[in-house]
Amino acid sequence: MNKNTDFIEYISPNVAAKKLGIAVTTLRKYSSLIEKLSGNKSYFERDSNNSRLYSHIDVSVLKRVIALKVRPDFSLEKSIKQALSENDVASVSDPDIRFESDTNNDLQPIQDDKLKQYEALINQLVESNLKLSGQLEKAIEKIENHDKKLLELEQAPIEKAGIFSRIFKNLI
Repeated sequence: MNKNTDFIEYISPNVAAKKLGIAVTTLRKYSSLIEKLSGNKSYFERDSNNSRLYSHIDVSVLKRVIALKVRPDFSLEKSIKQALSENDVASVSDPDIRFESDTNNDLQPIQDDKLKQYEALINQLVESNLKLSGQLEKAIEKIENHDKKLLELEQAPIEKAGIFSRIFKNLI
């Protein structure tokens, strides 16, 4: 007795978005563009509420779009066209290693660049903090010197002479 196990499992947009690591609105945008560029308005299955449903193949196509999109010379439309034109898209399963390695290879230079940018920013902040620390020490030293002079002036006796004694001081 053979059971027919060739059925397609569909997932909701929320689950598909989580699997892809994108927002539901982004998934909706990508799906709309796929339908537009493929010329097939019913590219994705729909439920009774007319919401799109995604198969593992659809998720794989979307993963490929995301992987291609991060390349500098690929726009979103070009990424979708490329993903749709690949001959073996229909036979790709969800845990396809090729897509995972492409995504990792595509993201690695970007991650390296970001890491270098963050390291440069950290170095700039450290230098800036050192300069500010030096400036703060100088400012504190100036304030302390100013305070000492003020204390000396406050403690010094005030000798106030009258106007005549000041005028005629040199004459006497």
